[in-house]
Amino acid sequence: MFVRIEEEKHLVRDTTNRAILNTDRAGLENYLAQRQLAKQRLAEQEEMKNKVNKLEEDITDIKGMLRELVQMKAPNGN
Repeated sequence: MFVRIEEEKHLVRDTTNRAILNTDRAGLENYLAQRQLAKQRLAEQEEMKNKVNKLEEDITDIKGMLRELVQMKAPNGN
């Protein structure tokens, strides 16, 4: 058996164990949707971070190759 809590329309008290229960289904669904969106954004940020790191590695590799090419053309610094 449940008794509605007067101050909060979406809360009820279970009379057998005195627990307070939230009956706001829309609020729960909104919370779950927000949580899923936050997880998705975090995954997108992680993916973007990985892409940036890969680009930095590629640029470092390219710079090293260019240095090698320059050294091959002018081994005496000329």
